[in-house]
Amino acid sequence: MFQDTTPFLLALVITFTVLVCIAIYNSINSPPPLKQAEKPEPGPSRTREILARFSEFYINLDPVEDYIYDTAILPDPKQHIIHALYVGFDESETEEDREAIKRGIHAITNFQDLVGENPLTKDFNSSATETLSTQLLFQDPNEENINLSEEEKRYNDFKNKVEHELYEHFNHLKIENDLSKEGQELEEKI
Repeated sequence: MFQDTTPFLLALVITFTVLVCIAIYNSINSPPPLKQAEKPEPGPSRTREILARFSEFYINLDPVEDYIYDTAILPDPKQHIIHALYVGFDESETEEDREAIKRGIHAITNFQDLVGENPLTKDFNSSATETLSTQLLFQDPNEENINLSEEEKRYNDFKNKVEHELYEHFNHLKIENDLSKEGQELEEKI
């Protein structure tokens, strides 16, 4: 009946070899099996990390009162720090923690966009005030002084932004502060 089995065995070996090659190809090119997400390691939250970086940065900066700095020097984007301060205030359990967050809000408002490499200071050239006439020196403080130097105008603009931003943050967190009356006056002007 079977005279020659060679063609049959040859076909069987070729089929088996092709199937093995296909299996190897599929195992190499198949996507890796899905893994369960790794459980996060216990440690400080992202909010605490941002607050810790900002705190360390601010202490190392050794800030001067009434200086306004550029946001470019912050360790994290300003909005991330503000969000972390808000979350920190909401999660704070003691009055000491809330006071620390308030100090942080005061600190972050002294960083504004487009200030430049050098911080803005309240110290202006004294020669500009020496050249003012006696009449302008006794001018009503409520009137806008037209003879301010560009430096003074720029500082005052940024100082108004700082005060308005501080008022907005305290208003958002419902924190009572000395700025509440001043902030309401600022809001009425705007």
